[in-house]
Amino acid sequence: MELTLIFLAIIGLVLIMLPLLLLKRSRHKMTRAGLRKRAIEESEALINFTNDREASRPANDGIVSDHEYPHRRVTLHDEETQVLYARDYLPTIADLREQFAKRGIRSDALDCVYDGPQNEGDLRTVSTALIEMSKRLR
Repeated sequence: MELTLIFLAIIGLVLIMLPLLLLKRSRHKMTRAGLRKRAIEESEALINFTNDREASRPANDGIVSDHEYPHRRVTLHDEETQVLYARDYLPTIADLREQFAKRGIRSDALDCVYDGPQNEGDLRTVSTALIEMSKRLR
């Protein structure tokens, strides 16, 4: 009786631990080629967005005086660009960054600006960092 109870306890423990052990195996969401392609496509889309925003900058763009970085010249157009980026690009960029990080590829430049680029220069930095990271995939 006691031996049967121990045997059942061991089987129960194995049945509980088996799914946990299988879940620990983390697979990448996509292939290297897929990640490379997606990063390049997102980089190109970001450059097109940046070029469109630069072309549509109004001549009399108002300067934001109460911006969190008072030493920077931030305009209403810049703030609108930040909102559009956060809505349309940030989720994809964050996912790409995570996919690269799972493969041991990081970019300090991307880490500094991807979640809140202040201007078109920062957007170009994000775009360039994606291209550079995609080149480091093996």
